[in-house]
Amino acid sequence: MTGEHLRALRGRRGWSLARLSGQVHYSKSYLSRVENGLRPLTLELAERCDRAMGSGDELARLVHDRLLSEHSDDAAAPPVPDEPLTGNPVPAQLPAVGRMWGREAEVGRARDFLHGHCGPAVIAVDGMGGVGKTTFAVALAGGLAPSWPDGTLFADLGAHGPSGNRAAPQEVASGLLHALGRPPQTVPVEPAERMALVRSMLAQRRVIVVLDDAAGAAQVAPLLPAVGGSLAVVTSRRRLTALSVRHGALRVGLEPLPLDEAVGFLRSALGGRTTPSARAAAAPRAGATAAVPDDTDAALSAVARYCGCLPLAMRIAAEHVIEWGDPFTAALTGQPDTAGARLDVLTVPGENGTAVRSVFAWSYRALPADQARAFRLLALHPGAEMGVEAAAALVGEPAAAAGRLLGELRAANLVVEVRPGRFRMHDLVRDYACECVRADEPREEPEAATARVLAWYAHSAEAVADVLLGRARHRVDTADTPARCVPLRFASLTEALQWCEGERANLKACVEAALTAGSPVAWRLPYALWPFLYLRHHHGDLLSVGTVARKAAEGAGPRAVACAESVLAAARAGLRDHMRADEHYRRAVERFAAADDAVGEITALVAYAMSCVRQGRDAEADARIARAVELSAGAGDTWGTAVALSGVGEVLLALGRPEQAVAPLERAEELHCTHGSLWFQASTWTLIATAHRDMGDHGRAEVCYRTAIDLHERTGMRAGTAHALHQLGICLRAWGRAPQARRALRRALELYASLQDPRERTVRDSLAEAEAEAEAEAEAEAEAGRRG
Repeated sequence: MTGEHLRALRGRRGWSLARLSGQVHYSKSYLSRVENGLRPLTLELAERCDRAMGSGDELARLVHDRLLSEHSDDAAAPPVPDEPLTGNPVPAQLPAVGRMWGREAEVGRARDFLHGHCGPAVIAVDGMGGVGKTTFAVALAGGLAPSWPDGTLFADLGAHGPSGNRAAPQEVASGLLHALGRPPQTVPVEPAERMALVRSMLAQRRVIVVLDDAAGAAQVAPLLPAVGGSLAVVTSRRRLTALSVRHGALRVGLEPLPLDEAVGFLRSALGGRTTPSARAAAAPRAGATAAVPDDTDAALSAVARYCGCLPLAMRIAAEHVIEWGDPFTAALTGQPDTAGARLDVLTVPGENGTAVRSVFAWSYRALPADQARAFRLLALHPGAEMGVEAAAALVGEPAAAAGRLLGELRAANLVVEVRPGRFRMHDLVRDYACECVRADEPREEPEAATARVLAWYAHSAEAVADVLLGRARHRVDTADTPARCVPLRFASLTEALQWCEGERANLKACVEAALTAGSPVAWRLPYALWPFLYLRHHHGDLLSVGTVARKAAEGAGPRAVACAESVLAAARAGLRDHMRADEHYRRAVERFAAADDAVGEITALVAYAMSCVRQGRDAEADARIARAVELSAGAGDTWGTAVALSGVGEVLLALGRPEQAVAPLERAEELHCTHGSLWFQASTWTLIATAHRDMGDHGRAEVCYRTAIDLHERTGMRAGTAHALHQLGICLRAWGRAPQARRALRRALELYASLQDPRERTVRDSLAEAEAEAEAEAEAEAEAGRRG
């Protein structure tokens, strides 16, 4: 009766079966069987049809009345003896895999995808081992099951597991046919016919099929029907891009949980049985100090971070917390940061297949040899993430080949592309890869790979210093570029600065790694980096790498010590700690002299003299500049000469002799231009402008200041820009161009404020004077107007 009502209602609306199928997301064949009384009209389908055809609750009431009638008949009927079931039950094969925590956004995406979907649907779930793909797929299928009334099927495809036996599509087809009620004697022998029969049976039903742990799209594609209303949820450790391209699948990539969800996950896994105390989880690592948190969430956060927020790792940790309590939590968070330590903890005694290490090993064993080697060597990168060129240096391959290997490892979810061209490993995966290095790499290869990547960063940083300071700059001898290592070259200053900003964390990590490896890169790299770090006001980073450089320079000779002291001096100068800066400058001068490095000594002397100028020690500055000029005359080095001449001009300005400063400054600017250093050109133009201003030539001074400002802005030197603007404001005010002076001073004030530079106070005072002067002039004009 209800089926006939559905056909009649559809006829009154003038709807075809195809149109109704598209609106309610049931196949035409299923709806036809309902209308012909071969399948019951369920309450869920009735409600969908009512909503689609705007019939209120006409069909839903009919189904409701039918169900009440059937219940009444069952209650009145006399009991009958139990008989074995002759029909097949609706399959409900979803396994018990534990509760899913979080993932609301991913579930929402899946539901949104299905809401407007017509025909068969595929959802492809991928992610690294242990991230919870099976749990997500089962939870998703269970939540959607009421809308797929013909059952839920589950098949383990076995791509990654202790047996290593992945299921062939025809084998999976046999299991699905059996679950769908097909008698064994009627199952085709030929694999192609068997898989075609699966597709036919799925097309006639609304079934959810979970295909878990697929090796790739090829393993599941033969089982997916092209028509009907069934849903396939496929999980894999590989990105199943082919399913999206060929079958319109929705890809759902799972990442480790965000920290807040990870804390909730742990709380749920503990189930209130045992919660680690904040004091236990706050136990600092050896040599570290840490404040003790005062809430339980801090303890759970510490455990979650230790586990990398990976669900499998957190489940194992939770069980250990339940068993051993706070002593385990303290031991876990106090583990040394060595590869393997965490993996040793995150195991289940007697169940090797549940250990995090084993789960990763199944993915690793599935890799071809070239990808497995890349996986191992990429773990040796000093920083948290890397670009393709750095990866190429590690694996000793051209960038194109390294990019292909990274793409394959990304497809296997063993590396993550955090943004275009930038890759990282999950911490636990990296721990495992480092174990594989020790187990599977020849003894010399890790050392060679580390040397290649450190050299790549060092030589690339040298190229940045060339752009900033000029091609003829003072440099230290660097080792030859290793074979299969191609450092970067930069076509512009902007490109060089952008690379350094993007790699800043990695460059710092390289300095630490070089110290550990006993490589001279530990002091050479900071010396190449100081111009960038100083220019961009990363003075804390400069101090950090300088400190490491000083440790590395011990026993490496006087030039190494001099370079390290120069880096520390620049850091202290940038931090406005002039007293300590002078100590480092003095030692740098002494060590460069001991190394018979005249250009290095000139550079340190001029920087030392500028520090004296900033502190008002003009006579001392004059003496140091005189020594720099003396050295430059005998060195025959144009870059050293340019640096010395710039210093001469600045000291002469400080001594109040601008007319004598112009000539050496202009000659210095010419040499800096020849060397290609925009930074030094900009600084020298500012000094030339100040000389003209002090001589009363304000017009020439303004032109020079604006040239300096343009060059400083091109280098990104905000402090230099602010200084030139401040001096321009003073010049314009003295020239009687008050409005323009105030504009320049306001821009300088904004820049210094953004840098938290103490010179902000001086500019603020200058601006206050200029504005007070303008107000006084305005009041005087107003008073004159009233009198007139």
